[in-house]
Formats: sequence, C-alpha cells, structure tokens
Amino acid sequence: MIKKSKRINTAEKIESKFNIIRTVLSIFIALVLAFLLILIVSDKPMDDFSTLLFGPIRNSRSIITVLSKMAPLLFTAVAISLVYQTGQMNIGAEGAFFAGSVAATAVAIIPGIPKGLHAILSILAGGLAGAVIMGIPGILYTKFKSVTIVTSLMMNYVALNIGLYFILNPLRDPAAGFEGSYAFMDSAILPKLFNTRLSSGIIIGVIIVLFAIIILNKTTFGYKMKAVGNNPKFANYSGINVKRTIILVSLLAGCIAGIGGSVEILGNYNRFMYSEFTNHGWDGMMISVLCRNNPKLIPVGAFFLAYLQTSADTLNLTSNIPPELISIVQAIIIIFIAAKQFLKSWEHRSIIENSKINVTEEEE
Repeated sequence: MIKKSKRINTAEKIESKFNIIRTVLSIFIALVLAFLLILIVSDKPMDDFSTLLFGPIRNSRSIITVLSKMAPLLFTAVAISLVYQTGQMNIGAEGAFFAGSVAATAVAIIPGIPKGLHAILSILAGGLAGAVIMGIPGILYTKFKSVTIVTSLMMNYVALNIGLYFILNPLRDPAAGFEGSYAFMDSAILPKLFNTRLSSGIIIGVIIVLFAIIILNKTTFGYKMKAVGNNPKFANYSGINVKRTIILVSLLAGCIAGIGGSVEILGNYNRFMYSEFTNHGWDGMMISVLCRNNPKLIPVGAFFLAYLQTSADTLNLTSNIPPELISIVQAIIIIFIAAKQFLKSWEHRSIIENSKINVTEEEE
C-alpha cells in the first residue's frame, strides 16, 4: 500500500510539473505571436515590444496601477475557483461584482454612520447582494437540475439591469452632471496606502485569498467541496449533503465577488459611475483557468493579467498598437492552458517511465 501510494504521489508531482511547463510555454508562445503582430503593425517594433514586457515596472506610478488593477481580480478569481471545486460552472461572478458595487453604493451614501462602521456595512451589503446573484443558480440546480452555466449567465444580466435601475433612479444624483449616484460619505470610503492612490482593498483581497486556501485545505468543509466536485454520488453515499454543499459554496462565492465589487467602488471612486459590466468577473474566470482553480496561484495569475492590461494601456498611449493585441495574447494563453491534450503525450510518457523505475526499485 505504501509503495502504491508512492507511485500515485510521483504521478501527481509529474502532473503538477507539466502544469507549470504548460503555463510557461503558453505564455512564451503568446509573447512570440505578440512580437510578430507588433512587427507587422508597428513602426518601432522593438520599442513597443520592450514597453509590452517592461512598461509596467519602469516607474512607481505604473507599479501602483498594476496593483490597483490586480486587487479586484483576487476576489472574482477566488469566487470562481471555489464554486468550481463543487463541479459547478457558475459564471455569475460578473453580476455578483456589479450587484455588490450597487448595494455598497446604497449604503455608502447614507449620512450619519460612524467612520469605520460605515465602510464595513457597505462591504457587507455588497457581499449579501453578490451572494444572492451567485446563490440563485446553485439553488436552481439543486432543486430543478437547471443548467448552472445558463442560469448564472442570465443572472448576470438580471444584476446589471436591476442595478442600473437603482443607479439611474432612486440613487441618481441630478446635480452630478452625468448618470452617477449621489457621492459617497467620507466615512464609507476606504483609505489609501502609503499616501498613494493604491486602495487598502488589496489587503482585503489578500485576506480573501488566504481564507480560500485555509478553507480548502484545512477544513472539513473544504474536503466536502472537493469530494462533491470529484464524485457527487460517492460524496452523497459517504454522508455528505451534496445539495447543501453546492448551495453554501455558491452563496460564499457570490459573497466574495460582491465584496470585491464593494471594495473596488469604495476604494477608487467617490460615487458609482459604471454604466455596464466592468469585466472583472470574466477576467476572474480567466485567472481561475490560468491557475487551474488553485487559490494559492491566484495572486500570481491576477498580477500577470493586471500587468498585461497595464502594458496595453501604456502601448495605447505611446504607440499605434491597438489594445486588442493584449486580448489576443490573453486568449492564446488561455487556449493552450485549457487544452488538456497540449503536451499530454509527453506527460504520459514521463509518468510511465517513472512508474517503471519505481517498480524496478521495489523489486530490488
């Protein structure tokens, strides 16, 4: 039994190694194609490619921009990765993020609430709204076996249109000069870090990541989540309440995404000014795929995507390179990482060869 366990552990290590190789190679291929595209459309390709690679780290302002873009992605990526543990394709993080920012706005404009408590109440309101948006598809799945990816997609648009109704009607400030909410009370706005424009929301994002790591790897609830995702029938036979687990995880994921929307709006704006989806939910899904739904890797994935987005903004200002170039790079990376057969034969051969070595050692 110990020898068999050793072979299983070896196979898992090889799979982990190839996941890293697959990710690095995907990024390399995407960057090579990006260079070729820049070579075609740019009149100064070397300078523009250098900006793509190193633009976001050339000054402190750009680094702060990367961190600011990274912060909300931590929330949505964690939300997607958690709900995926139960085998659910719940893509409602975009709607939950938007609904969270609207709910936080509704509380943040209320006067008379003490500082500190005001921000906490606003964030909790956002978390509650997000939990509703991602929780409903989970409930519909457990009660009626509805297809989660469809119901969660529809809930995104429910969140968008209900949210815009409130922003453009009871929460709209007629004196703003544009379609925005009343200004937030100062007591609800999150403080900045180190006298910069970097919101303290990034600290909350890191705490959320640590929370996800602990709950997945150190708690019985995390074990239940993974058991339901791996084999719901066996989990049910083992005494795990599969339906309850799916609903609770959907609510938790939505709460995290909604908190992300609250933190983003309260940390970077003085009033609600969105008119459509922010794409933080879709980007979070991309990061979750990039990190193979492992919360430990989400900060790296979020930083990488924020870095690319900052490069795109810099290129848009300093060259004639279209911002769609970065979208192409992102798409290529995700395609190769999501392609399960990419490098699969090499990985399979490595596992077989190591298994033969282990068997030989055991016989000796």
